[in-house]
Amino acid sequence: MRFLILSLWLAIQLAAAGPSWQAEFEATLSKAMSRHNVPGLSVGVIQNGEVVLAKGYGVRELTVRKPVTEKTVFGVGSVSKSFTAAVVAAVVADGKLDWNKPVREYLPWFRMYDPVATEHITVRDMLTHRSGLPRHDFIRFSTYLSREELVRRLRHLEPNKTFRDVYQYNNLMFVTAGYLAGVAAGSTWEDLVRDRIFVPVGMTNSNTSTRDSIQAADFAKPHANGKEQEFYYYQQFGVGPNGAVNSTAEDMLKYLQMWLDKGKANGRQVLPEDQVNEVFKPVTVVNASASYSPGWQVGIHRGHRSISHGGAITGFRAHMILLPDAKAGIVAMINDEAGLAGDAAHLAADYVLGLKPRDILRPAGNAPRRASPQPVSGTQPSKPLVEYTGAYRHPAYGAIRVDSAEGGTLTVKFDATTVRLKHFHYDTFQTSMGPVRFVLNEKGQVKEMHLPLEPAVKPFVFLKE
Repeated sequence: MRFLILSLWLAIQLAAAGPSWQAEFEATLSKAMSRHNVPGLSVGVIQNGEVVLAKGYGVRELTVRKPVTEKTVFGVGSVSKSFTAAVVAAVVADGKLDWNKPVREYLPWFRMYDPVATEHITVRDMLTHRSGLPRHDFIRFSTYLSREELVRRLRHLEPNKTFRDVYQYNNLMFVTAGYLAGVAAGSTWEDLVRDRIFVPVGMTNSNTSTRDSIQAADFAKPHANGKEQEFYYYQQFGVGPNGAVNSTAEDMLKYLQMWLDKGKANGRQVLPEDQVNEVFKPVTVVNASASYSPGWQVGIHRGHRSISHGGAITGFRAHMILLPDAKAGIVAMINDEAGLAGDAAHLAADYVLGLKPRDILRPAGNAPRRASPQPVSGTQPSKPLVEYTGAYRHPAYGAIRVDSAEGGTLTVKFDATTVRLKHFHYDTFQTSMGPVRFVLNEKGQVKEMHLPLEPAVKPFVFLKE
C-alpha cells in the first residue's frame, strides 16, 4: 500500500513538473520572443488525453504588462476555418446541407463571376480553396457590408484560374460557406459556432467577436513591430467565418482533443464520426507534401502524419497541429505579427514526437526586392487635379471618393481606409499597391479610374459618377 501511495505521489509530481523537454523548449521560446520582439505567447500541448503543457509567456500588452496565461484570449485568425468546417459538418449531419450539392440549390440568387462556378460550386469546393478566385482580400479591410451583401457581390470579383483547377487560398469562400450554414440552419455562423462547438466542447472563454474579447478578464492586445495595433472587427466588413474566433490555449486543447476523439467531448458526440472523416478527407493538392481538406491542411511533419492550420490577423498569429498517430494536439498563439506561432507549434511537435528539435532561432532571410518601374520624365496629368476628384463606383466595392490632398496628391477614400495617390507620369498615379490609371473620354473628361486591388487580376474599373 505504501508503495502504491508513493508511486501515485511520484506520478502526480512528475505531471505537475511538466514534460522532460519543457525547460529546453521554454529557453528556446524565450530567446525567440526576444529576437522577434514578441510581447506574449501562449502554448498548449495535449497527448493521450492529458494536458502536457498549457502555459503563457510574456505579457498581454506592452504598456500595462500583465502576464499571459493559458486563459488569455487571443485572436486565432484562420484557425477559425476549421470551426467553419465543423459547423458545416454539423449542419450536413442534420440533413440540411450536402457537401456535394451546388450552393445555388440552397441560395438561388447566388452568383459568381464565372458561370461554370456559379452552376457547380459546392460547399466542399468553398472549404477547400478551389473556386478559381484569388484572394481579393482588400474588400474585407476596406468596405463595410453585411454578410449577405458581401456574398451577393462575389459575382463582381474576377477569377484568375479555372474552377476546380488549382489550390488558391480564399477567405471569401469561407465567409460564403459560413453564411450558407447559418441560412440552412435558420441561424448565424456565430450562433452555430457557439451552440455546436463552444458549448458542448466546454470552450467557456472563447468567442467570435472582438467586442466580446475586450470584455474578458484576461485578453491579449494586438501588436506589430513593438507597437500596439487596433483590433480588427470582422463583422463590420461582413466577414467572420474565415477568421473571427478568439480563444485560449486551455480552450483550444479541448477543441483539439474533440477532433482526436473523433468528434466526442464531455461524454457526447459533438460531431458524428463520419463527418469528422469528411472534414479530414484531402481534396485539393497544395504542394508535393500537403493537401487541403475542409478547413485543415493535411500533410507530413518530418515523416509523421499531421493535420494543421495557421492563422493571422492584425496583431495576432496562431498555429495548431494535430498528430493523430501520436494522439497529440498542439496550439501556439502570439499577440504579434511575427512567425513565431508556427515555429513554436512545430518545435513542440518535434519534442512530442521525440525528434531532434528544429532551429527556430535562425536569422530570417531577406526577400529579394523587385525593380521599381521608372516614370517618363517631364510629364504631368492631362487635367488639373480637381477634375480627377469626385465619386466613383464599382459594383463590388460600391461608391468611393477621390479627393485632392496636400503636396499635389490625391486620396481614394473607402469606408475604412484611405489610399494616397502620388503622380507618376501622364494620367498614372502611384500607390503602395501599384499604379492607378485614370482614363478620359472623347471629350477629355475623366471617366474611369483603374485600381489594382487584387494583384492576380487586372485592375478594377471604377466609373466616375
